[in-house]
Amino acid sequence: MKALILSISAGAGHVQAAEAIKKYIMLNNPNSEVQILDTLKYINPIIDKVVIGSYLKTIKTTPSLFGKLYDYAETDDGLATVSNKVNELLAFRIAPLINKFKPEILICTHPFPAEMVSVLKLKRKIDIPAISILTDYAPHSFWIQPAIDAYIVSNSDMIDEMISRGVDRDIIHDLGIPVNPSFIKQHDKAATMNELGLSPDKPTLLIMGGSLGIGKISDIYNEVLKLPIDVQILVITGSNKKLYSELTKLKESSLKDTRIIGFTGSVNKYMQACDLLLTKPGGLTITEALICGIPIAIFSPIPGQEEKNAEFLLKHGLAVDLGDGKNCAIAIEKLLACPDKLNEIKNNCAKFSKPCAGDDIYKLLEQLINNSAS
Repeated sequence: MKALILSISAGAGHVQAAEAIKKYIMLNNPNSEVQILDTLKYINPIIDKVVIGSYLKTIKTTPSLFGKLYDYAETDDGLATVSNKVNELLAFRIAPLINKFKPEILICTHPFPAEMVSVLKLKRKIDIPAISILTDYAPHSFWIQPAIDAYIVSNSDMIDEMISRGVDRDIIHDLGIPVNPSFIKQHDKAATMNELGLSPDKPTLLIMGGSLGIGKISDIYNEVLKLPIDVQILVITGSNKKLYSELTKLKESSLKDTRIIGFTGSVNKYMQACDLLLTKPGGLTITEALICGIPIAIFSPIPGQEEKNAEFLLKHGLAVDLGDGKNCAIAIEKLLACPDKLNEIKNNCAKFSKPCAGDDIYKLLEQLINNSAS
């Protein structure tokens, strides 16, 4: 299989999904040739720096503004038109690479390259099957493009909404979001706890805010320290070095055993070892938590897509809501004191988990390529 995966590094989820599907292609067909393109960076590093920098700054400092832009994009045709014109101009910058590489299929893990691919197909600059892998738990209008041949969604709730937006039911596939194949590996809880110098028998909480380590993680940690019960705490700070330093100082005065972990490739190991995950509801984090079967308590969703993710989790009993995290110690204590509720959430996780997403998507890719060739 010869595949070109188009992504954008706006948050790690899109890139992680791209890397995961590349690995599944290579596992299923080792003779494949797969290239991942960081689309904006390829087109123009300066544009990439401005766009991604603005995105990251907005979600960190003024998330409410990001939420307003998200909502406007859903309802304001003018904003959608501007986006379409910009992506149309940028699309022609990637056409030479596509034609030179000659992929059998194009895979988009971000809506911007999906729109670029759609433009090129409509302009008859390329004639290659293209799929979009939606990396959240609700659709957005930017994802819906007229020349995409298949949409991969994370859950069946998304199907009717996408149909209402004009997408043909036959090209919507509820296969899930792919995660790194190594994430499926099972780890022994006692071994992980011993490795961390913690007790395998004591309730353990995991706090994280995605790869960027954003959200009110320090506030949540301080709330957990108020718990009158004896718990252990793991905090994953991702690439946020400032947060790592801040929590390391807070840990020094903590009476509860705490381990601060920076960027790590062992999230699955830590999720499997813990009893409750406190997190922002990012698409990839949700997917990983469902696979690990860890109960989720959500806080500080970024307005827009993460709020939609939160709605999905709460609707299906996959999480409890901690709001903005203020005074959440009481809610956490109640949840830990109710094993039946924790088990109910775990059982619900099993219903929505899709650990075979990567292999299932590979089979669809093969089908699309064969249909295109016949």
